[in-house]
Formats: sequence, structure tokens, C-alpha cells
Amino acid sequence: MSSSTRVVLILGAGPRIGTSVATKFVNSGYKVAVVSRKGTSTVHGALALTADLTAPDSIPALFEAVKTEFHAAPSVVIYNAAALTPPPDAESVLSITAEKVDADLNVNVVSAYVAAQQAVIGWETLPKEVEKTFIYTGNITNVSILPMPMMMNLGVGKAASAYW
Repeated sequence: MSSSTRVVLILGAGPRIGTSVATKFVNSGYKVAVVSRKGTSTVHGALALTADLTAPDSIPALFEAVKTEFHAAPSVVIYNAAALTPPPDAESVLSITAEKVDADLNVNVVSAYVAAQQAVIGWETLPKEVEKTFIYTGNITNVSILPMPMMMNLGVGKAASAYW
């Protein structure tokens, strides 16, 4: 990797935050890869990849695709994905099915964890002087826990990710 090649991978590149962040990185001279459920992007010049982040085993292939396309591992990885299943019964946070809890935890915790692992593996291939960054967006629980019953799955996931 030449010192001038800078690569960012954004997992969870939806139409708001993900697209805005991708645009900023493109405008700053980065090679940008964006991951979404649909695999589309409105960001000119970005590599658009498709993934279902409820399946953590899909993550390594995303990093491989970025390395193949840009001939370098991403030095910046942004995990912007999140999943939230509100309780179907507003009176009971425990009315969410175990299957939905599992799927949301995969997005909010396990896939983010695998992405962090893959980032570190990729960083070992980059020159030492290249700055490396992993950002997990929207995680206030590393500062404060704010229980909100209608956001139980999201809160549980963010708290777990704050721990690692």
C-alpha cells in the first residue's frame, strides 16, 4: 500500500449518516467502500457491497472484497449498523421473541466484534506509520447507560459492545 492510498470501510451505510460520512471521506481523498443490505450507494466513486449483518460470518468477505478492489486493507473502519426490535407489547419488554433478540444482538454486538477483529487483522498488513481507526457510531453506553424499555434490544447490544 502506498502511503497515499487511504481506505475506509463503512458498515451500515444508509441514506443518512452512512452516506454523509462516505461523502466526507471521498471528498478527503479516501477510497471508500460502503456496506448496506441493498448494496447500493449514492456516493460517487464508492464501492457498494451487500451484506446482512445479522450474519456475522459475512463480515470477513467484506474485508476481502475491499482489499481486492483497493489493494489495501481499510485503515479506517466505521461500524454504523444497528438493529432495534421494539416490544410488540408496549407493556412488556420481554415480549420480543428470542429470534428477534438473537438477530438484533448479531447486528449490534457480534458483527461489530467480527468487524473489529477483521480490522485488526488488516491493520497488521499496513505500514506502521498509517493511522488506524475503528469507530462504532451511536454508542453512548460507553459513557452512560440510559434504560429505555422500548429500545431494549438496542440498549442491550450497545452495552455489550461498549464492554469489548
